[in-house]
Amino acid sequence: MTTWEDLDAELDQWKAAGERPTFWWRDDDTEAPTPELDRLITLSAKYDAPLHLAVIPADIDPGLADRLKAAPHVYAMQHGFAHKNHEPKGERASEVGKTRDLALQEADLREGWQRMASAGLPNMLPIMVPPWNRIGDQVVPHLASWGFAALSGFERRVNPAPYPDLQHFNGHIEPLRWRPDAIFAGVEKTLAQCVTHLKERRTGIAEKDEPTGLVTHHLQTPDEVWDFCDALGERLAHKQRAEWIALKPLLRMS
Repeated sequence: MTTWEDLDAELDQWKAAGERPTFWWRDDDTEAPTPELDRLITLSAKYDAPLHLAVIPADIDPGLADRLKAAPHVYAMQHGFAHKNHEPKGERASEVGKTRDLALQEADLREGWQRMASAGLPNMLPIMVPPWNRIGDQVVPHLASWGFAALSGFERRVNPAPYPDLQHFNGHIEPLRWRPDAIFAGVEKTLAQCVTHLKERRTGIAEKDEPTGLVTHHLQTPDEVWDFCDALGERLAHKQRAEWIALKPLLRMS
């Protein structure tokens, strides 16, 4: 059983080594300004945590840009195009998967970026966040030539730059359990994800400079998840034992 005390102990080990782990915050499926988005932005600001929104470009609400302009600590990344599954029955859902023609995928992603720009979204980052965290192996080598500087999926990354000019920043903590319904995965399981990645970074199993990623979904967030994120932010802020970072300074953009 992983507890808050286990997180404290792991953070203390980092501190004893004279180091402070980095965290980054990604939230998926933004399309419009909503009360839930307001709550998310307010919570991230409470802990001075830069917030990275994975925006679905196909149908962006005209009011989203103004809401984000009022929150300079918020960044916009591209969440595919329409969050639509293109894989055949029997395959796991993916919008940028292994069966769809590459030219069609490229056209969608380029159109999506243009729609985000046309919507006037501030702080846009050329980071591709594939819906469902799934992307075909044959797609990834093309992302840099399609205009992306980085890819963001889930779980420990295998390589910080799997292809030339393409960086990799993953999420590692997911408070929601999706099946059969979107509910809180529980304190123990969610903390286990956090402590495990921190320990792997500290001991060299994972790269130490890979920021630990919190992934949320504000539109599907029950109160228990909001409470967990608030508690996590408070724990990390205690004695400044961890640091929330923005990905922008880490991107190598041409």
